[in-house]
Amino acid sequence: MKMLAVNSKKIAVVSNLIEEVSDNDDATCIDVIDKRRVKSREIQPELLVEFAKKVVEEVAPNKRPLEMNVILLDTEEISKLNEKHLSKLGPTDVLAFPIDEPDALTDDPVYLMGDVCICPEVAAEQAKDKGLDIKDEIALLLTHGILHLLGYDHYEESEEVEMKEMEKTLIRRHMKHLRVEDV
Repeated sequence: MKMLAVNSKKIAVVSNLIEEVSDNDDATCIDVIDKRRVKSREIQPELLVEFAKKVVEEVAPNKRPLEMNVILLDTEEISKLNEKHLSKLGPTDVLAFPIDEPDALTDDPVYLMGDVCICPEVAAEQAKDKGLDIKDEIALLLTHGILHLLGYDHYEESEEVEMKEMEKTLIRRHMKHLRVEDV
């Protein structure tokens, strides 16, 4: 998305369509893009946006305005990304692609967090194995992906412990019906 400043209004240029965007400096813009061939009614984009905003506003309170995407993919598409970017074969549950560095000093007016790609088919299998609802599993994956966009990682054991603790804290606050052990 390109942002142009015109008469103190922000103009978003998307697919050759021009639309005005509010000039709200506290804006958190989260889009859900469903690229799956077969869409299910179980996943409601507006609920994903609402949940993601709660998490982002808590873990990135000083990053305004910001933009991020949640992209729902088929197993075939996420497998391609998994192989291309992580050199791993087969589908995975979630991938995160940060754009702006979380702590970088920049003159850009908008913090571009990046994209969280989720595969609902893999999430459904994992939910079944854990005895969870698919919506809850996707929320867990979304939380995990958002933390990756903000620089959390789990390559080192100490990083993994820190990331898991943050996930558990967020789950306690925003998904009170889940057991923290499910994370």
